[in-house]
Amino acid sequence: MNENERLRAIQFMRELDDAICERREHFEGGVATLSDRELPRVLNMNLLRVESLPGRLSVEDLVTEAKRIAGEAKRLQGRLAFRRVVAYDEEIGTRLALGFEQLERWQVDRVVLMVQRRPTDRDVDVSFVREVDIEELEPVRVRYLLARSRGDAELVHQELAVARRLTRAGEMRFFAAFVDGSIGSFCELYSDDNGAAVVRSVATLEKYRRAGLARATVSRAVIRSKALGHDLTFLRAVHDDWPKNLYGKLGFDAIGTIYRFAGAAGPRATVSSP
Repeated sequence: MNENERLRAIQFMRELDDAICERREHFEGGVATLSDRELPRVLNMNLLRVESLPGRLSVEDLVTEAKRIAGEAKRLQGRLAFRRVVAYDEEIGTRLALGFEQLERWQVDRVVLMVQRRPTDRDVDVSFVREVDIEELEPVRVRYLLARSRGDAELVHQELAVARRLTRAGEMRFFAAFVDGSIGSFCELYSDDNGAAVVRSVATLEKYRRAGLARATVSRAVIRSKALGHDLTFLRAVHDDWPKNLYGKLGFDAIGTIYRFAGAAGPRATVSSP
């Protein structure tokens, strides 16, 4: 593991959260980056980021600390139907997970940070993938997001607004795989001015799945990122979900793990991952 890459990715994510949120609220041990006025239903736009923990805490102490942070989430995310806490530092996340695992209605997710270091398992044809502008991609994104959210138009409207915020905060590029003239898969590449970039929002429409489109789209984004001179291009994958295996086949290796803690506001509330 390259520690410098991990630390750069963490700093990249912190700065991105800060750049695109509506407001920041500090709490003991961290900061909340919130967009609960305009984007209250987008999970990753409303986070409590834990950045420090006291040393030498027992498991019992960690449960107490998790309860305290859960209380801060209730206070700061009180207008929301969900709670989301993140720990970008792997050591903090590993310790805090021991506490959150004991709390009711809280779910612990491990998310792997990955960079491409090896050749792909086989040659990838990217000839049918091209860079598009946000306006060309948006109708397809709407179709995909409506299907994923079961027709929740308001949620889709808020999720679309995130991409436009990103275009104002840094440099955004959009890549789409075309099949018979129609977009079947797409992803985004967001970069800062310090040589780092992240591949995000990888998606494939249902009718085009299992045809290698995501493989080609991600590969095209990485090729473009390298051509632009970015010396660090990373992506994120939920540890127990299938995309992590796909990225491994594309030559991506783990450089670290971040932790997400998702909580329901009440017994009937549901929490989904982006």
